[in-house]
Amino acid sequence: MPELDFSGLGQAAQAAFRPHFAEVERRARRRRRRTRMAGAAALVAVVAVGAGTVWRAMPSDDGGDRYGTLGPPVALDRTPDFVPTPAPSATPGVTTPPPPTVTGTMLAGDLRRLYLRYRDCQGENCAIRLATSADGGASWQSYPLPVPDNSLVGLRVVGPRTLVAEVQTSPKRDDGMIEGDGVEQQFWLASSDGGVTWREIQITEVAAVPETYRPVEWIPDSDGLTVLAADPATGEVVRLATKAPLHHARVIEGGTAAAGLWVSGWTDRTIGPVLEPNGTISENKATFNGSAIQVSWDGGRNWRQSVLPEDVEAGGNAGAAALAIGDRAAYAVGQVEGELRVYRSVDQGRTWRRTAARAQVGDRMIHAAVRPDGVLVIQAGILAGENPIMFEGLDQGERLREIPVGPGASAVPVPGGYVQSGNQDSSGGWLSPDGITWSYVGPPTIER
Repeated sequence: MPELDFSGLGQAAQAAFRPHFAEVERRARRRRRRTRMAGAAALVAVVAVGAGTVWRAMPSDDGGDRYGTLGPPVALDRTPDFVPTPAPSATPGVTTPPPPTVTGTMLAGDLRRLYLRYRDCQGENCAIRLATSADGGASWQSYPLPVPDNSLVGLRVVGPRTLVAEVQTSPKRDDGMIEGDGVEQQFWLASSDGGVTWREIQITEVAAVPETYRPVEWIPDSDGLTVLAADPATGEVVRLATKAPLHHARVIEGGTAAAGLWVSGWTDRTIGPVLEPNGTISENKATFNGSAIQVSWDGGRNWRQSVLPEDVEAGGNAGAAALAIGDRAAYAVGQVEGELRVYRSVDQGRTWRRTAARAQVGDRMIHAAVRPDGVLVIQAGILAGENPIMFEGLDQGERLREIPVGPGASAVPVPGGYVQSGNQDSSGGWLSPDGITWSYVGPPTIER
């Protein structure tokens, strides 16, 4: 196997903090279909050491020190477009100082408990903070996360007041010198009180994921995918001992292990030179084939695999089919040569049948979900420049009806309803009690 190429990994991870990283997604989708640089998605999850340390994060009360304070939600004269038009890009060749605050994606534990990780910067040094709301965004509090400045923090909400964070520290000191041997440190934190106190945790390896644990989506290491899951009560994280034999796969979030572990990925991977659309040849690229779905109903002890007859691709980090899981039917959705495909399973993922649904979607990234009323919702395209389109699947996905673009295709169930994060150009979120009617929640005003 050729040597793995990790160049650009840090930059890609930093994009999670940027309010405008449309270009990152656009470049990803323009790569040759089903190809990726070998190792490009290989962020290795390292087991944390030294469990048991506890930090208490106190809200700022000094009236606007360098860490910043939170004001009321951002004032809006109207509900913003679901897919907003991004601000103009910086002028080429002109150096623009980084903004003092850079926000991430709004997450939700339920319809009232909201979380927003952000960076509060002084020059190139950025403190990592957490904004929290317990009243649906009407008011906010700010807490410093107990991590070194400039750390990368992958935040997940696994319960109303339970959060876990994958942390990667920067090896550089404030003066630009390298700390120690220059090795980045990776560890995990958990909070069970809404982000007020945190403790460092170790990942426990298990033969089967406990029924009440929730799968955590993460970028797998170069050797393949295993399942990470977190306890929604305590935030303890476990890792499945056996790996799913699919390449470039992802685990579907949103339910518990008792509701089934669903994985979408590829059966085959080859590494070698690839002819790009512009006529150049890229060396050591990974090409994936064999769109497949795996399902486990016993916490990952046993898996049932189904390989679709076509290489269905949804784009994004994993690329394989997007899975939408409902109570009566499950769907695998993606495109083949620019034409939308919908596969349906009515036997808990044992068999899949292609429906008659068709639509031209090009190479747009595809998201799909099943509404509480059983209707399949598909969104193709996530950026304003792509002219996104959205469909409802009629007759269990046999026909498609185009509908106005809005929330629903990436909805996540939470206690009391559903939540959907804003897109790349928004730090707001969308809430719904029924998965059909949605309201917008804006981020707080971050004052200095």
